[in-house]
Amino acid sequence: MTKSTTIWTACSSCDRDTKHTILFSAEESEYEYRIDRTYQIVECCGCETKSFRKTVSYIEDAYKIDEDEWEVPQDISSYPAVLKGHQALPGIRRAPKLVREIYTQSLDAIKNQSNILAGIGLRATIEAICNERQVTGRSLEARIDKLAKSGFISQNDADRLHAIRFMGNDAAHEIHAAELEGLLVALRVVEHLIISVYILDKDADGVLETLIKTYAQFENLLRTKINVHPKGTELPLFKYLGKDARRFHGYLKSHEAKLIANIASGEFAELSLGKNDTFAGTKEKFQYYVIS
Repeated sequence: MTKSTTIWTACSSCDRDTKHTILFSAEESEYEYRIDRTYQIVECCGCETKSFRKTVSYIEDAYKIDEDEWEVPQDISSYPAVLKGHQALPGIRRAPKLVREIYTQSLDAIKNQSNILAGIGLRATIEAICNERQVTGRSLEARIDKLAKSGFISQNDADRLHAIRFMGNDAAHEIHAAELEGLLVALRVVEHLIISVYILDKDADGVLETLIKTYAQFENLLRTKINVHPKGTELPLFKYLGKDARRFHGYLKSHEAKLIANIASGEFAELSLGKNDTFAGTKEKFQYYVIS
């Protein structure tokens, strides 16, 4: 039967209890055991997300809470399942597909109270990130340590990842289900790792003056710099780069050496090698580059 009443229940989009309109409701009872079941399709009055809600009421287990009032124990479940208070990870679509899928499945396992699978999944998410970042090692323990040594994460982050490794090992080898509280903390740690490794860099790129480490990044920047000058311009590299020269943090010399080799081989045709001379009265000599 159809009803137009409203209830407060969990919303899968708002991640909390919100007011819902009941679009459809049906009931059935087991009279022998006095168990009532209610099936409902509900719509959030805020975001208008629709979901399925099932309520199981145990009539025989009712207990008195006041002189004329009884409390009936209930089990309430929703589909999609809701993890109250957890906000969707912003920018998760920027993570690689495999990392994203394992993380999402681990989150679903927590939502559906599949704690053993959740522990294994969070550990697997860390392993997937190591694989994607080509962080090798004989064991996940060694790979986590290498994540910190390579600068992807801090040592404190690594220590917390080891705790998740223990949790995943216990789930896989001892069939041990972690407590929800521990899983929620582990989930936050894994989300912090995903944000640090994948999301923040992409958010900052083009907005903040981030460090330029790879030669490909160097070439891309250099092309944008020389495009503002007319052909035949001859300047040292640091004059083309301007203030952006500070973004290389020790990588510039190796990048310039590769640039010279690529110019000589014809792979970087936008520049040719010019004179080797001082600049503006300096004692040090610099390699000049001519815009072709």
